[in-house]
Amino acid sequence: MNKIKMFFSSLTKKDGTKTVVTSLWCALLGLILGFIILLCINASQAAYGMTSVLGNYMIFSNPQDRLNYFGQTLAKTAPLIAMSLSILVSYKAGLFNLGGSGQYSMAVVVISFLGVGANLPWWLVMILAMIAASIWSLISGLLKAFFNVNEVISGIMLNWIALYFTNGILSSNSKVWDSSHSESFTISTTSNSYIPSVGLNNLFAGNSIVGLGMILIIIVVIIIFILLKKSTIGYELKATGLNGDAARYAGISKVKSILIASAISGALAGLAAVLNLQNGFTSWRLSSTPPEIGFLGISSAFLGGLHPIGVIFSSYFIVHITEGGSMITDLGFSPEVASIMTSVIIYLSGFVFFIKEIMHRHELKGEFNKISRDKEVRT
Repeated sequence: MNKIKMFFSSLTKKDGTKTVVTSLWCALLGLILGFIILLCINASQAAYGMTSVLGNYMIFSNPQDRLNYFGQTLAKTAPLIAMSLSILVSYKAGLFNLGGSGQYSMAVVVISFLGVGANLPWWLVMILAMIAASIWSLISGLLKAFFNVNEVISGIMLNWIALYFTNGILSSNSKVWDSSHSESFTISTTSNSYIPSVGLNNLFAGNSIVGLGMILIIIVVIIIFILLKKSTIGYELKATGLNGDAARYAGISKVKSILIASAISGALAGLAAVLNLQNGFTSWRLSSTPPEIGFLGISSAFLGGLHPIGVIFSSYFIVHITEGGSMITDLGFSPEVASIMTSVIIYLSGFVFFIKEIMHRHELKGEFNKISRDKEVRT
């Protein structure tokens, strides 16, 4: 019994356990507030509405339809994972990447012209799109590294530049733009630029958007995990993020770390665009605001405890409740209710480290009291 107690005691002291607990609390509080809003709108349907948001796949009576829907949710999660990793890598190096939407937009330009217009192989389009996003991200990195320009400000400004550049350059080209729908043409399953399914679609009732992209994002997660945990580059990025001056005195180039983090971060944001557009379930539409995924990636990264594995689960959770929110309109609810839940979770995710600090202080206080009691017993 004592061994079991000691095991759970040591488990709760681990940083990873604290992160999981605090993230779950954030998610739970967001869902509770969402349920209260549903009660205020329509109390008689609130419970069913909440069930629809959380267990949305259960709406389908046919098991094949459920499987198809589940596969679609997984495929839509992949781009958000990529964007979350983009935020995570830059944050580890002491940067706050608010320019993910702009980097995503620049990748869209490459995908549209080379994927839709030129019909190049999917892997080549993917690489070039990631390079384009990486170069765009490096603008903010260079400004930070050499002129100490705040990356948040430059990132936000670059978002708007990229947005209107993308709107303008795409809508002026008839080869990639469908003027009847005010959007770029969607990459079809017959295109060379479509990410192949490699048979994975058969596991999810033939859902065409389920494919190699899901395997690619898992590989990328593993690579980022190894990069941050096991490599010299990862060590230098984290050292720079923790204390740039101390890292410089230790012989680590702060400029180099910022540029590497910016390049990797931008490439990952570009990958998010690849997994969206080259899977064929979305296309670029004229918009007056930057893509939402750049900001959702922030919430997912923090809700996942800024850990490569954690963002897999946090990204799926956010996509899951967002998809569920679109299914409650028939009950008299607005789909924006799910957005409110997500927004609250986004807000609370900023307190993850604050809550962890409180838990740590409580733990230290408990250990101090235990030492004091032991001293009193001995005396």
